[in-house]
Amino acid sequence: MARRSAATAGLGGLVVAVSLMATAPAAPADGPPLRGGRVVVLGDSITKGVRPGVRAEETFGSLAERALKVDGIDVEVVNLGIGGERTDQALKRLDSVAAVRPRVVTVMYGTNDSFVDPGSSASRISRDEFGANLRAIVAGLLLRGIEPVLMTEPRWADGAPFNGLGESPNVRLASYMEASREVAAECRVPLVDHFARWSETRAKGQDLAEWTTDGCHPNPRGHRELAQALAPALRAAFGPAPAIVPFRTELRTILEHDDGRFLWYHPRATAVPGAGGPARPEVLITLQKHLRTSDHYSGLSDLSSPDLGRTWMGPRPVAELDWVREPGGVDVAVADVTPMYHPRSGKVLAVGAQVRYSAKGEQLEDRPRSHQTAYAVFDPPSGRWTPWRRVEMPANETFHFARSACAQFVVEADGTVLVPFYVGKSADVPYRVTVVRCGFDGDALTYREHGDVLALDVARGLYEPSLIRLGDRYFLTLRNDLKGYVTSSGDGLRFRPVKPWTFDDGEDLGSYNTQQHWLAHAGGLFLVYTRRGAGNDHIPRHRAPLFIAQVDPERLHVIRATERVLVPERGAELGNFGASPITDRESWVTVAEGLWDEASRRRGAKGAIFAARVLWWEPATAPD
Repeated sequence: MARRSAATAGLGGLVVAVSLMATAPAAPADGPPLRGGRVVVLGDSITKGVRPGVRAEETFGSLAERALKVDGIDVEVVNLGIGGERTDQALKRLDSVAAVRPRVVTVMYGTNDSFVDPGSSASRISRDEFGANLRAIVAGLLLRGIEPVLMTEPRWADGAPFNGLGESPNVRLASYMEASREVAAECRVPLVDHFARWSETRAKGQDLAEWTTDGCHPNPRGHRELAQALAPALRAAFGPAPAIVPFRTELRTILEHDDGRFLWYHPRATAVPGAGGPARPEVLITLQKHLRTSDHYSGLSDLSSPDLGRTWMGPRPVAELDWVREPGGVDVAVADVTPMYHPRSGKVLAVGAQVRYSAKGEQLEDRPRSHQTAYAVFDPPSGRWTPWRRVEMPANETFHFARSACAQFVVEADGTVLVPFYVGKSADVPYRVTVVRCGFDGDALTYREHGDVLALDVARGLYEPSLIRLGDRYFLTLRNDLKGYVTSSGDGLRFRPVKPWTFDDGEDLGSYNTQQHWLAHAGGLFLVYTRRGAGNDHIPRHRAPLFIAQVDPERLHVIRATERVLVPERGAELGNFGASPITDRESWVTVAEGLWDEASRRRGAKGAIFAARVLWWEPATAPD
């Protein structure tokens, strides 16, 4: 990266970083001990199980519980099956299911939904309605912090009575069980396919009447078969936690500024390869002035360091990225910016939210598509930025409001960029989230396609998403006014329904109405966040201290034993931050103190910009 002269915005010249050491103790090499938990088996009379010839202890839920306890997994299975129940009825009792506080719920329906009664020409529930109900059950469980396991119903025996159309009930049931498979794949939840298993066994000569009491309901032998198929899914749900990735931390102060006129805000870093090789990249930070009115920000400035943060040049205001003044006193700015190095082009791509300000600093929605997403490109050899340009989104009303703000995005190996957006018809409706695949040729960032639109019509909806890739999976964390949410995907576009962030013991994480961001290293996934419950009730929205903890990527919860304070609280907010890999042995979390009153100053806040270095014990073995 070309050398540049220092900034003149009140802090010109060379800024020497003050280092505050905060070295964490060594983390254990293995994951924390696995906790057991409660499992609810939800379904119809096949799940309930008890009937003449079948005792409670012979049902598949009881048998699976005993099998897991033999394996040392302390689970309790609660049977909430109801004879004759359909999916539309099950959907109405999810609150009572959640009241049992299960960690896992198995869901098995379809025999009643698909059945055609005598004198009728249609199933009790249409296939489309059945699939929609199953999706709603899965989404509803996830929203309650519960992991679903979908199961297909067992096949009817050959001698079972015909349905109202004079056909084998398996004809309809087979189609509905295919719908179950579709929902499991779409929602990315485990599937235990009893119907396929029983069909395969029948094809090998097994008379399924020997596994049932009446051609439909399993007898003790049939329940043993169901339990045998279910047990591996439950072992996986309660299986070993991931190995703990050890690290230590070091907190550095880049600068301090508290002149009563503005605060530096939204510092986010990216590493730019240079002459020093991969172990000594130049670090570029983008940041803005907070102008003392809510969400009123200046044009963009940058900071750079050639020596991993020991010394800094800047902040330097970037003329190309300043406000654009329109007739009538409207200033057009770009805020909430995240920069990221783009290896294929050798450029830095910065993405943020386009904002229209009145003369008083109020955000305006005074014209169609006032709230969109803009980008700028930094060329390291020349040290120059392009002006802001807007990402042109599809014309439909879904994207009338389309922001990527405070968002980590993913640069793919082919040079395309996966950018998470929050979108809506306007700023007045609950936001929804989607990931957009963009092309980037080193100059223009262009829309190509977008994935699922994730919705939660609670308060302001879902917004300020951040995306990361770990191996062949993608993880998305999302802000909501009441809770933080998380989801995952196999392709970065299609995600399963969201679930709230919790600790591994099932307790709510307590992060709400602010952003969370990711780090990934050596196969480990980490969340950086703020939360309540840390002696921090005096901090607005509990936005300090800043925590880091490892995440279980299979169960999507925070491993409580790994949590530690990354940036301590000293009276100021720490809610607007960035997280980025810097070398194969360290990552940074950068944050500025939101310093609003004398009480914050009395507690020690100084308007600092911090770089919290996460120093990994082992180098990354492959790009994360």
